[in-house]
Amino acid sequence: MPPKRRRTSESSSSNDDGKRTGPQPHDKLWFDDGNIVLATEVHLYRVYKGMLVKHSMVLNNMFEIPTGDANTERWEDVPMVQMVGDKDEEVSALLEALYDRHFQDTVCGLELPTLSSLLSISTKYDFNEIRADVMKRLVTLFPNELEQVEEAKILWKRHLVKYVCELVVVAHRCEALLILPAMYYRLSGCPLEVAFRYLQDLPEDRLTSFLLGREWLRDISHDLKRISLRPKQTAKICRHPECLERFLALLPDQPFQIIFDLYNGGLMAGLDVHSGICKVCEQEHIQIVKWTKEAAWEILPEQFLDKSWEELRQT
Repeated sequence: MPPKRRRTSESSSSNDDGKRTGPQPHDKLWFDDGNIVLATEVHLYRVYKGMLVKHSMVLNNMFEIPTGDANTERWEDVPMVQMVGDKDEEVSALLEALYDRHFQDTVCGLELPTLSSLLSISTKYDFNEIRADVMKRLVTLFPNELEQVEEAKILWKRHLVKYVCELVVVAHRCEALLILPAMYYRLSGCPLEVAFRYLQDLPEDRLTSFLLGREWLRDISHDLKRISLRPKQTAKICRHPECLERFLALLPDQPFQIIFDLYNGGLMAGLDVHSGICKVCEQEHIQIVKWTKEAAWEILPEQFLDKSWEELRQT
């Protein structure tokens, strides 16, 4: 259990009721025999220095910098390190992951804000194993293979747009570029004012790339409609106007539907033999949708990041 006594630092203080103010010992991440205390603006974490330096060369180098005993802040004779610039939720998530023997399984149940925190702080301090586990989970949520998108979209329903936007900003900062194209696709289907509100922390050039990429996805959707409705003049497609009329009736009411949101059957999905559209036109439309989706996915990262999938997989 965390101690009830105050730290020996001069910076600890009390309010008028005599209650402690400032960072408090964490309820769980406090080990009585720990030999270092990590301090955020909210909590104190008494842990084991050896565990930290084993997994992070950055912290190892930081702890080795001599400060002189007179300048070392302490909690009851235990050295204390201020985690300047780190949010409390980031430090907490990192330590919980570090002491979780089953983190490779636990990470699958973490919410997007926690994954963002872990990606940020594990990258900053080179906790490479934790970062790899986090990235593996994020790639499942935001895949780089078109065949995996439909399954991932089921998971997207639980993630608020706000949290996706926050992860976009973190992913850019941490150069976790492989997950960005799918996230940009996800955000392109949101109302522009919603996505724009939460992407204000992006650099201006990245925000511009998102807006241009979103417009590109809109153009593809419009082009697909135009191709589907063009007069059937080629030999391999029938020339009956009835097919064109029925295609018009099947068009979705919404003016904008991202190509990747179409079912593999396109407008033919769910139709029965009584739809009135001939088999030739049906198969031609399904093939057009398939080709269009594959071609668009192949150049998706180039439109948003000016990089190919192959380049992103090497980052």
